[in-house]
Amino acid sequence: MKKDERFCVWGYILDKVPGKAMFVNGLTQCSLETAVDYLGCGCAFWMNPLHDLDALNENQLNRLDGIPSIICGLTHIETNGPGLGGWELFYKEAAARVSELSLKYPAIKGALIDDFRSETGPSRDITPAELHEINAALKSKNPALKLYIVQYYTLQNPADLLPYRDDFDGISVWNWVPTDYFWDALYADELRRLREMFPDKVLNQGQFMHDFGGGNRPMPMKYLRLQCSKILSQLEAGTLDGWCVIQSGYFCREYHRRQAEYLRNFWNWIRQTRTIL
Repeated sequence: MKKDERFCVWGYILDKVPGKAMFVNGLTQCSLETAVDYLGCGCAFWMNPLHDLDALNENQLNRLDGIPSIICGLTHIETNGPGLGGWELFYKEAAARVSELSLKYPAIKGALIDDFRSETGPSRDITPAELHEINAALKSKNPALKLYIVQYYTLQNPADLLPYRDDFDGISVWNWVPTDYFWDALYADELRRLREMFPDKVLNQGQFMHDFGGGNRPMPMKYLRLQCSKILSQLEAGTLDGWCVIQSGYFCREYHRRQAEYLRNFWNWIRQTRTIL
């Protein structure tokens, strides 16, 4: 069965097992390619290059062999250390490398700027002219590549993206703090507004299996179930183009087992019960 590229995992390739993945406490035994295989998806959001320009290499990409679609994180580095600021942006340099690598690795379909223009993020002051240069570098060797940016519901105003709209192709959109009120009362309208404002962009819904924003814990199952139901309705309505779960390093943790198993079962149920003529 062809792997469905609408379903994605966000995470990190491990150089050794057990090993360290960014934003996962302690060590993990689950590398990105393992998580993609576990969920049976066709897309990997590969984030090692997000923190290290030299991670854009063939050794890493060979680990993702067989995955039909790869989105590469573009590099920003906190020179003062994690959480201490001093950001240096290497988006243009990383985009040029991604473009070159895509000629040998056709599974590379695009690149992503994480936390695009978030209030305290590394790219908060980026200008439309700078994004244009990054987009041009990404498409320099392969015009088919897509540039994605990360946005957060309620924390950011999608209208602020209008000056940048000619130089990104997709939006990876997330809800930082899960609440019943957001998913029941706000989600559909927030997404509709985004789709109406950017009808020509790819919209990929992000989902946390670890609750980074609401308590740094496994995502409570009541929220995970609610999110899956709401996201599916938007995917089937055609408002969404894809669905990405973050992140691979937690898949092997026993206290995330229910979340990982639920997502796998839910995604398999979707893929195996919808007839495509």
